[in-house]
Amino acid sequence: MAEIRPLLDLQTCRSCDYTVGGIYMWREYFRQLYAVRDGMLISRAEYLDKGTCFSMPVGGGDIDAALDAIQADCRERGIPLRFCCITKGDIGRLTEHLGCPSGVIEYRDWADYLYPYENFLGYHGKKLVTPRNHCNRFVRDYPQYVYRALDSSLIQEAKRFLLDNAPAFDKEAPLAKEDFIRAVEILDHVELFGLKGGLLSVDGKTIGLTVGEAVGDTLYVHIEKALTEYSGAYPMLASLFAKQNASKELLYINREDDSGDEGLRKSKMEYRPCELIEKYVVCFDNI
Repeated sequence: MAEIRPLLDLQTCRSCDYTVGGIYMWREYFRQLYAVRDGMLISRAEYLDKGTCFSMPVGGGDIDAALDAIQADCRERGIPLRFCCITKGDIGRLTEHLGCPSGVIEYRDWADYLYPYENFLGYHGKKLVTPRNHCNRFVRDYPQYVYRALDSSLIQEAKRFLLDNAPAFDKEAPLAKEDFIRAVEILDHVELFGLKGGLLSVDGKTIGLTVGEAVGDTLYVHIEKALTEYSGAYPMLASLFAKQNASKELLYINREDDSGDEGLRKSKMEYRPCELIEKYVVCFDNI
């Protein structure tokens, strides 16, 4: 993964699908493979019901040459030319090079929630009254809470928190199970991948964990787990993580998708996103 980080750092679409953490955590579920060719990252996956699909090439090389290589690979293997995890802005780039697509399919459940960074630095204003009230209650109920930045000395504690509370986090849905497995796994690579994180504790007990990374002007939240019996733990954790990593370079926070979970969708909307980064499958079956 180390060789692809410099290429992913060049992406400007702000999609979590083009981050080291995002790729690593979902590589097995989507059977993702990648190659670096002439300064471009070319990635393919088995995407839902669409078969083999390619992501948008990223890097500092020639994107047209990368698209030509993808097209040639599909022809050689006799499979349709299809792209997944494509943002709205990149549909035009594909069309410009490959012509009119035979199909463009939006996957609302996979849209990333993008927020102004300052939303999480205190939840100020009328629109953020709900998370602000939750945080105020948390501080009132647990005034002795402690937040610690995740480093190598805390990795085992973070793992124990996830495993000890597996019934709360390891749900039956395939996506939820995969998310839990990879959340435990990626903790071993926090420093190697340049990830950031934090642990939230009350009375010496860990009650929350968050892990993410900064790419360009955006902080991505890959993992956020908290015990719901501690009212307000989730918005408190989100705010503390934002404050931990605040800098003049970071303008946005990407809290990823809701996977079609209505409860999660409602929660993400309460933080008032400035944009939903829509994801599309773009098919060129006629090429």
